[in-house]
Amino acid sequence: MSWVDGRVADRIPTADRGLQYGDGLFETISCLGGRPRWLQRHLARLRSGCERLRIGFTAFEALASELTAAAAGQERCILKLILTRGSARRRGYRPVGGETPRRILERHPWPSRPGPVESPRDFRVGISGVRLGINPALAGMKHLNRLEQVLAQQELDGAELEEAVMLSSDGHVIGGSMSNLFLADETGLRTPTLDDCGTAGIVRGILCEAAERAGRPVRIQRIAAAELERVQEAFVTNVRWGVQPISVLAGRRLTARSHAQMARQWLDRSVEADATRG
Repeated sequence: MSWVDGRVADRIPTADRGLQYGDGLFETISCLGGRPRWLQRHLARLRSGCERLRIGFTAFEALASELTAAAAGQERCILKLILTRGSARRRGYRPVGGETPRRILERHPWPSRPGPVESPRDFRVGISGVRLGINPALAGMKHLNRLEQVLAQQELDGAELEEAVMLSSDGHVIGGSMSNLFLADETGLRTPTLDDCGTAGIVRGILCEAAERAGRPVRIQRIAAAELERVQEAFVTNVRWGVQPISVLAGRRLTARSHAQMARQWLDRSVEADATRG
């Protein structure tokens, strides 16, 4: 089911700048028990993206109500929200100013794969040959320009892989094509810095905050691709998978799971706290 600007619809004008130029943002929101999870975090990230792109959207309370209504009555589902600058008022890249932002909301059934952290099923991850371009102006944002990720996902066809780790154009590890990446060893957890490119995921933020409170802060740093060859434990995160341990990374089996289990406990507590606040 889909809505455009709060009304049931499945069409937008061809002049929409999201369609024309990728001029917009999106959020993928997991819903459980008829409620969107971590809704305020999603809205905060969306608000930050609007400020950075100078999209004049302000109706966040109304949007929160629409998201809550779309999730109501659904035991598990995924909501995808797209917010564009709206229809172009003239031809060309430069906005005139005063465009009316457009919100597009879709509700999808909860996917059945891959399994959660306790699943015995192998979760295999490769290294993508597609590099992410460095652009600090867009780094961290959930913007609509996703062709690099599209190409990375196409590489998975027939490869028996669930995900692919992507590197920046200068060879540093950034994360999965649709996830954030954590590495772990006896010194604790590490995750790549996203100052140059990549997306700052909701679950990534939750785990970094939880680790700080637990006195075991995540080290956010540049990680060279060569470090993947000797990592002892790794897991990926997003709002659908939660915390998903990697069983095989670039053909090498990883058996350690202790940090992933700890991270899953932190995430479960976050879900409980979010439900209590709701």
